[in-house]
Amino acid sequence: MRHRLGVLGVYVTTCLLHLCCSAINPACDCVVYQSYGLNAGRFTSPNFPEPYPPNINCILYSFIGDTSEIIELTFVEFDLKMPDERGRCIDFLRVYQNLERPEVNEYSQHDIELCGPYSGIQNTIYSSGRSMVLEFHADLRRGKHGNYSGFNGIYQFLDKGSYLTTGTRVQGKQCTYDFHSNDTHRHGQFFSPFYPQNYKPLSSCRYRFHARRGERVHIEFSNIQLHHIDASCRDSPDVIVVHDGPDESAPVIGQFCGMHNGEEFNSNGPNLFVTFSCDDRDQRQGFAATYKFISKSSMVPKSVKNQSEFNCNMNIDSRTHRNGTIKSPLHPKPYQSDITCRYIFTGVGRERIQLRFLHLDLHYPAGDPSHPIDCSGSDSVSVYIIIGGKTEELNTWCGTKLPPMLMSSQPKMIMEFRSYHSSRAVTGFVVEYSFVTNFGIKGGEQDNRGTCVFNYRSTQKSSGEIWSPNYKGLYPRNTECHYLFYGRSNEQVQIEFVDFDVDGINPRCEESTRSDYVSFSNFADTEDRKMTRLCGQSVNSKREIWSDGPFFRVIFKSNDIYDSTGFHAYYQFRSSHEGTNGDSHYSVDNRDVDALPSNRGDGNGSRSNVHVTTSSLCLCLLISMCAVFSRLQITHKLLTGTLSEL
Repeated sequence: MRHRLGVLGVYVTTCLLHLCCSAINPACDCVVYQSYGLNAGRFTSPNFPEPYPPNINCILYSFIGDTSEIIELTFVEFDLKMPDERGRCIDFLRVYQNLERPEVNEYSQHDIELCGPYSGIQNTIYSSGRSMVLEFHADLRRGKHGNYSGFNGIYQFLDKGSYLTTGTRVQGKQCTYDFHSNDTHRHGQFFSPFYPQNYKPLSSCRYRFHARRGERVHIEFSNIQLHHIDASCRDSPDVIVVHDGPDESAPVIGQFCGMHNGEEFNSNGPNLFVTFSCDDRDQRQGFAATYKFISKSSMVPKSVKNQSEFNCNMNIDSRTHRNGTIKSPLHPKPYQSDITCRYIFTGVGRERIQLRFLHLDLHYPAGDPSHPIDCSGSDSVSVYIIIGGKTEELNTWCGTKLPPMLMSSQPKMIMEFRSYHSSRAVTGFVVEYSFVTNFGIKGGEQDNRGTCVFNYRSTQKSSGEIWSPNYKGLYPRNTECHYLFYGRSNEQVQIEFVDFDVDGINPRCEESTRSDYVSFSNFADTEDRKMTRLCGQSVNSKREIWSDGPFFRVIFKSNDIYDSTGFHAYYQFRSSHEGTNGDSHYSVDNRDVDALPSNRGDGNGSRSNVHVTTSSLCLCLLISMCAVFSRLQITHKLLTGTLSEL
């Protein structure tokens, strides 16, 4: 019996495929899609969008491209029978995506088997070469068929050359490339292995960029899709790391896990080094990136000039001016009406731009300028940051109320001044800018093995303070900072928070609630599950945390929305007998903790949250014994020099 396929392919009545798992007729019906020069089209299951029949023996969908092409299949709709109680697909669509030729037989091994609803499948699939085959089967022996509509998808033949790394592969290495600048090679592209297919388990790749004298390296990740865990990227098994130099000993200026787009980097010197590694589980598509070698002069499009009465557009580059002051036109005299001034700040490496407003006096006709409510139609200053390759407005300020201290999320930031009115009573603005590499964090020894990592050692200082980045201003978005404490073998670490305002929703402070958070761990490379994350807002509350042993890690992590002022804490290395006898715990004085209503967005890029108090944790004997054993292990590793310091 023939069924209506509803596809624009060439229909072939028989294709021999022996289905070794079923005692059914080996004859398969085929639909063939041949490339005619990067063309595209649609493919569907029989009778779509009506339910497919229950007696489909075998249909093969064969996609055949030119020698320089690969195939992309995107499922728009997908609805097959759910797997059985053992997780086996009864009705299935098998994908053969790594074929040398457009042929399958009884020995061919499929790469993917799909069934169930759309939400449970990989929605886009790529071939490794010019051919890909789908095998569709509907069980003959089941009883009631059910109303399953099947699948509807789009196929496209793509230029394979668009996904080839343009560097020189190192002989004997599957995924190590060198990129050298010369007169004919100034730009190109590089990818994770097998891109746009998923990368393979246990991949380990190195990409080394070598510019000529007087040049810098610019790279941009247009797509990053890695296996992600709700934890620090330094703990993630699948990770991209960018070093500002020739090898892994150079400072880390970027580290990515999960999903990102539009991440850009400029090297500080002529070399850049990128690594990619993954474990043997949950592979994703990987990454696509471009690079180019740029002369120093082209990276500074316009030098900072002494601001004249009528020049208010500036490109401020860290290689010419690391800090300085910008003022409104004619300051301290009134500025002109109907003008727009743009100030573009560009840094390199892991530099961030920090803005501190010293003076703000803008025409505000809508009410009290010291407490402006709405800046629409008023003279204003707006600040923009780069998030996911897009320019996002951080906030807009008007009147005379000074904005908080601000910090960029990447080495680029834009400030824009707009005036609609002119008044003899206003004097404009004065802003200090700085390019900083320490994220505004004072104290501690900055560790080049991370973008924002600071070490605190008992042998150097027994107590001190730690702050979130850019404290007491707004901490930067999309930022992760690590505070690593190394005590003597008989010591524990005590952390006491005296100010805490980290945007998030208690009690779990998870990414699913778009929460920023502070977490704690007694381990160097994994999250400590027995220690609770902190987020939210507390007023005049005392939060005290103890480590199990001499090593302790505090992690601050912010996402790409909302922001707050962060935290201020004291740390102290204490003798073990002064602490908790090896038990990590939180000690919180709840008397001054306010319960705050949840309110996403308060007009200042932040949100208030319901604060759930944390009582002292009483650990059972078993956990205490485990904690003591963990502390002894860490102590032994510290004494023998085997503990990783990240």
